[in-house]
Amino acid sequence: MSCKLKRKVPFSTITRKQAPQDKNKDVLPEESLEKLVHFNSCAVVSSSHALRFHSYGQEIDSHDAVLRFNCAPTHKFEQFVGNRTDFRLMNTKIPHVFCTEEFWSENSTMFRHGTLVVRNMNGINLERQKISTKGDKFHCFDNLIKYRKTFPKRALPFIQRPQFGNGVLAELVEFCKSTKMCDTKIRPSLSSGILGVVMMMHLCDWIYVYELVPSNRDDTRLMYYFNEEKQHSWHPYSHERVYIKTLSLTPEKEIEDTGVVVLKGFSHTKC
Repeated sequence: MSCKLKRKVPFSTITRKQAPQDKNKDVLPEESLEKLVHFNSCAVVSSSHALRFHSYGQEIDSHDAVLRFNCAPTHKFEQFVGNRTDFRLMNTKIPHVFCTEEFWSENSTMFRHGTLVVRNMNGINLERQKISTKGDKFHCFDNLIKYRKTFPKRALPFIQRPQFGNGVLAELVEFCKSTKMCDTKIRPSLSSGILGVVMMMHLCDWIYVYELVPSNRDDTRLMYYFNEEKQHSWHPYSHERVYIKTLSLTPEKEIEDTGVVVLKGFSHTKC
């Protein structure tokens, strides 16, 4: 599974060199993210409410790099999720729909610290050496242009290459068909979580994933560790949880107790 994922779903981000004819090419970094960084140990921290039942904060901060998602805060939740944010994978709905105030605030630390990476389910494409935003229904690229002008001293966000998300989804669908381990009543879909996990498998030697595959600690229907009101209406991501659990090196009983899944990065995967 790991070799197939490594071979069929390479990771890269859109660079300035790939869109030389675009008038807004300066919004794009010069190099792809995987050419700039590599880490030994990385933490992928979900936004799950189940994190409130652990005290993983210090452990999470001890990793070489920490990835968080969308609008997940650390302030007031350091005991559970740590304080460091090295990467934040954000949905294209930010800031058009979510996190608008935090995204544009000069004082907010949520997006000021760490490197921003945009998940790209083919909304932002390359066409004739330019950026194509035909599928960018939440105007993410336009907001990145505005973000660059508003905060010129901040690091440029990275955008996952076109087709990266579709490649991960294709592997998930194939896994479900071949193993018959998935819930056939639910159509496979992707969260930012699995896109972050696969991205970090390219960037890190070892990946520790916190409560993306849930433990048995939380018997509530609450969704987020930072929100004690919003509940799950259903569980659409059971497919990717089974997939990640199957990829992992962690015994199932240990996952049930801890909610921590350990994955080997592609740099350590001999195919």
